[in-house]
Amino acid sequence: MVNLYPWLTPIYHNITAAFSQGHGHHALLFKADEGVGAENLVTATAQFLLCQASRSEEKPCGRCHACQLFQAGSHPDFHVLAPIDNKDIGVDQVREINETVAQHAQQGGNKVVCLQGAERLTEAAANALLKTLEEPRANTYFLLQTDVNATLLPTIYSRCQAWMVASPPQDTALAWLQQQPVVVQSAEKTDEILTALRINYGRPLLARETLAQGLIEKRREFLRAFWLFYQRRSPLELLPLFDKSLILQQVEWITAFLADALKDKLEIRDGWICLDLVRGVRQFSEKQSVQGLLEANRIMQQMRSDLTRITAVNQELILLDGLTRLITEVFCPESDSGRAD
Repeated sequence: MVNLYPWLTPIYHNITAAFSQGHGHHALLFKADEGVGAENLVTATAQFLLCQASRSEEKPCGRCHACQLFQAGSHPDFHVLAPIDNKDIGVDQVREINETVAQHAQQGGNKVVCLQGAERLTEAAANALLKTLEEPRANTYFLLQTDVNATLLPTIYSRCQAWMVASPPQDTALAWLQQQPVVVQSAEKTDEILTALRINYGRPLLARETLAQGLIEKRREFLRAFWLFYQRRSPLELLPLFDKSLILQQVEWITAFLADALKDKLEIRDGWICLDLVRGVRQFSEKQSVQGLLEANRIMQQMRSDLTRITAVNQELILLDGLTRLITEVFCPESDSGRAD
């Protein structure tokens, strides 16, 4: 059986209770941020729907032949539709799935299709799927998963029952992280775990990864280097410190630092990410203007957007351009226009 993360249990119970009472929806849409475990919820729901003994229960039995096949990854009536080689989901993939679910279930029960990255459907693929969702077949269920900020065709969205999978409350995430062996070994102090949660915006799985990889100290070292970059106005000193496997996180570390500096400038005390670096944030904030910090945040957000859309070949150019713009448009070495009066 799938071990559910504790913060997902209430959603799971609501979904399975509806099916147990005979009014479950044929298409469930799970919208979630990365790092909150939506995949875990989708997998648990799929096993429930395929279990041959779960109709009167709210969890799969784990013992029937269907459960055994599912746990072994070989259930013939469970299908995954997902991007291949990071390409959009094409119409041929959807047509193949449509043909598959049109046939009788090999195990004589339900058929389940898990659609990963539903926002990656091409227009033709979405239209082909829409026809199936508009005329649902008996005992056939679609579980669609998408990023919480992704755009999905309204026609697809309207045929689904949507479930928002949000980050858990801090105390729930903290309690779970404190029970993780890899976390206990890498961070014995509660404040380290809370820092990991803050810099990952409350997402427990990413926080666990941060602690396991020792990224808390790496982040502090990187932000110290960012401070030197600010003082020396030298992009070529900071540029080599970007790690290809951590680039987006490193950009987010800088963005959070700049956002907290802006909050300090505006005397906003809630919602800080860099509570472990308050002194540095305030020292930096004192030397900046509100307008400059707003521009700095905009530059960093644009940098992150470009890094997610453009190939790795151009990552260094994107970073160099962004860092150079911070110097010329915000830090203003030639004048005091970027400094507080």
